[in-house]
Amino acid sequence: MEMDRKMSPHTALVHLLEQGSVALPVMLFTEYKRLGLSEGEVMLLLHILIFAEKEGTPFPTVSQLEERMSVSSDQVVRWLQSLVRGGFLQIEEAVEPGGIRSERYSLSPLLQQLAASYLEREVKASTEETEEETYQTLFSLFEQEFGRPLSPMECETLTQWLDEDGHSEELILAALREAVFCGKVSFRYIDRILLEWQRNHIRTPEEAVEHSRRFRQKGILYQDKKLEKNTDSFSLYNWVNQN
Repeated sequence: MEMDRKMSPHTALVHLLEQGSVALPVMLFTEYKRLGLSEGEVMLLLHILIFAEKEGTPFPTVSQLEERMSVSSDQVVRWLQSLVRGGFLQIEEAVEPGGIRSERYSLSPLLQQLAASYLEREVKASTEETEEETYQTLFSLFEQEFGRPLSPMECETLTQWLDEDGHSEELILAALREAVFCGKVSFRYIDRILLEWQRNHIRTPEEAVEHSRRFRQKGILYQDKKLEKNTDSFSLYNWVNQN
């Protein structure tokens, strides 16, 4: 779908819908549920569209609409009112060449909402794809350093670092590199590194490198002596939650 780069994505998509470059009925069918429209309201909008574009009737009467639908005129009126209140349909006043005033239905509000819904869905899909790529990249790099596939518990821990603890991908990779440098490549040790950095408000890989350099100069390893006394009962998740 090619859009004018001079316009915002939303404005460009509305423009394409108005020109017919993107089929309005197709997008209406894919987006109407997200917009909260009923099947009856969608069908009514399509009839209004056909009246305007194919038959030159921009303001069909309730009777004309009722003739083409399997519902009563009262239901047609209720749907029309609902579409206007919901910002999907607008009644505009036009002045004809003889000064004669007339009314017509405008689907511009519908186009605005369709474009917004479509772009929101596309952004969400793109974000989810990016997050999935992040997970896959991390899993791959960890498996390379560990020289084996990660266990389900290790995968869960890696996911927890990202989703629950809020560590960035860059910081997790910096912790992996630090563990490799110290010759202690284990999830337990990497978790201790991340906790140490979190306690010291380390947010970037650059800060992590500097902190680790000072840390090693003191001859200190990332460990909790109290926990080391009883490694058999060591709990990764309890340890993470301690202050």
